[in-house]
Amino acid sequence: MPKILLNLYVLNTKLSGKMSILQNMTALKLLQLKAFKFQLNNPFKWANGWLAPMYCDDRKVLSYPKMRDFIRLELARTIAELYPDADVIAGIATNAIAHGVLVAEQLSLPFVYVHPTPKDHGLENQIEGDLRPRQSVVIVENQVNAGNNCVKVVEALRNNGCNVLGIVTIFDYEFPSTHRKLEKLGVDLMALTNLDTILHHASYMGMLTQHEEQTIKEWQTKPSKWNK
Repeated sequence: MPKILLNLYVLNTKLSGKMSILQNMTALKLLQLKAFKFQLNNPFKWANGWLAPMYCDDRKVLSYPKMRDFIRLELARTIAELYPDADVIAGIATNAIAHGVLVAEQLSLPFVYVHPTPKDHGLENQIEGDLRPRQSVVIVENQVNAGNNCVKVVEALRNNGCNVLGIVTIFDYEFPSTHRKLEKLGVDLMALTNLDTILHHASYMGMLTQHEEQTIKEWQTKPSKWNK
């Protein structure tokens, strides 16, 4: 990490003791990578139809070996510490397949990937790879927003007779509605960083005004109804 960002990290961490070191480090690395775009006056349209004042382009992580290694190691470390009994790593198709493979390789565990819905061609699989009933699975996702794909993948794995230990992701938007969905399913979610941490650092670095930060926080509470 460049010295200026490292100094900023140290200072900013002192200012906000509630944030974990990992959340801070991941947030700063993603911001340095310019993985977040903020457009409050010209909102992004997500695939689910929601309008959003920001966009997380975490696909950039795969283009930078050092950042890719950092994410691989931290996701793997988190899984090893929280879920030492995991038998299989499952990536959510398609964006989390690459990260899931890297993590499975790091942990020397089998890998499968899961489509949110079964394919409508070929073998019409929903789960790709060899997965046996009663195996314990950790799901890897690149980012968690509305959470619909997470819910569908959890249900698919459970319908296959597997035990879902939890979901590990790079970035969590921390939408209350999403967390309620996962809590209802009884599934834990662990993120390397989250929206509050990103906003904290982006604001401190001058990427957002105080008003813009507050607007994004308001969007976070009811994202499906924002700007309508």
